[in-house]
Amino acid sequence: MASSTAAVAAANKAAAQKLVTSLGAGSGVDVSALAQNLVDAERVPKENAINAKITKNESRISGYAAMSFVLSGVQTALTALKDQNSFNALGVANSNAAAFSVTTSATGTAGSHEIEVLRLAKAQRSVSDGVASGSTPLNGGLAMSLTMNVGSPSPVASTIQLAAGKDTPQDIVNAINDAKTGVTAQLVNTGDGSATPFQIVLSGATGAAGAFSLTPNYLAGAGSPGLSFSNVNAANQTATDALVKVDGISYTRTTNTLTDVVPGLTLGLKATTSSVATIDLTRDNTGVKEKMATLVTAYNDAQTIFKEVADPKSTLETYGATLLGDSSVRSIKQQLRDMVMGQSSTPGTTVGAVWQMGVSIDMQGTMTLDSTKLESVLSSNYADVVKTFTGNQNGLSVYSTANAGVAGDAVKKISKLLGPTGILQTQSSSATTQNTKYSADLTKLQTRMDSLLLRYQKQFSAMDSLVGGVNAQKTSLKSTFDGMMANLTGKSG
Repeated sequence: MASSTAAVAAANKAAAQKLVTSLGAGSGVDVSALAQNLVDAERVPKENAINAKITKNESRISGYAAMSFVLSGVQTALTALKDQNSFNALGVANSNAAAFSVTTSATGTAGSHEIEVLRLAKAQRSVSDGVASGSTPLNGGLAMSLTMNVGSPSPVASTIQLAAGKDTPQDIVNAINDAKTGVTAQLVNTGDGSATPFQIVLSGATGAAGAFSLTPNYLAGAGSPGLSFSNVNAANQTATDALVKVDGISYTRTTNTLTDVVPGLTLGLKATTSSVATIDLTRDNTGVKEKMATLVTAYNDAQTIFKEVADPKSTLETYGATLLGDSSVRSIKQQLRDMVMGQSSTPGTTVGAVWQMGVSIDMQGTMTLDSTKLESVLSSNYADVVKTFTGNQNGLSVYSTANAGVAGDAVKKISKLLGPTGILQTQSSSATTQNTKYSADLTKLQTRMDSLLLRYQKQFSAMDSLVGGVNAQKTSLKSTFDGMMANLTGKSG
């Protein structure tokens, strides 16, 4: 600041000396250049100081953007490890994929199983006799009711009332659906070319407990029924439970999706089998190891940027040395280390931190992964690894307060750091706000300097005119005096 003040003083002194010299020379002064030089001597130091602040803030914004980018990379790597389902590392060999599918989860274990699908779970489906159209009155336009019995072996009866004029097939379909008994109805047009192509299709819930029966009740004095439901109770498809035999044990279920027969597996039944099928489950740790390696790379990339933005000797273009002395760099660097290397909020029985999985950080802050140690831990304590990373959770929101393991907790914390109220966004926004103010200061400075330039130009023009007039008078007087002296001395000038 002292050097800037000295430079301004020197410039003003030089301009003043130029003014004196020019005035002494009489007319012919470059008034515009003189005025501009004086204004520049006052404007440039102030303008440079403001621009320096703007440049510094722009560098800060770039530094915060770089930190946000690499933190997002770490967050992405951790996201791949935060859900229990991310650890479905079982390879499946299914000898009869046409009969059933197999989906693994993180709780599944390696081994072999014998599967027989003896019966599929089905829902009752019943179809009425045909009618001419969906608007054909079935009870002469008079009121009627339906008795629906749902459930087996202890059915629950419901009475469905249809008002007068509401006895058409479409009305019956609407009334059954509105009753929400667990049976749904649909009016279909078979398009079979007959005079009665419209039929009502009734469907119950899957499983034997979803069986139902329907009885129409025609009120006294009503016209002849136009539709027979007699075959509804002799169902087109009978409600049945699924029956499977796994490793010699029979299981009956109301659904074809079985989640509680083989631990950690979901069986999706498609068809019955004619012989015993087998599934072989083998542990495949390749995916987990790749995700861990990705995390290590992302972490080290972040550490590199943290170092460069804070290093005054950095040669990294755009981002190097942009956050010198900024405490947020040290703070976030330490937070990230603690997130990854700290004890899990949901530790396993034997393994509860990533350092026990072969992850380490050296004195320079570089993370490394011992693949051999990781493989050993995955083989011996796989469930602990899953719990340590995920808390055995799936799909937790970043706003959840539940403990979610190393990866789940870290994802939530990084989301806050990167969010609108996080330190990076707030610091960047603050720098942007300051630059808006500095830009306004530049505009105000330019306005003042324009006014000063105009004033100087008017003043110097007036001085120049005055001096020119005085010099003209001086020349005239000198000529007169020279003439008088010549007359007195008899000598000509």
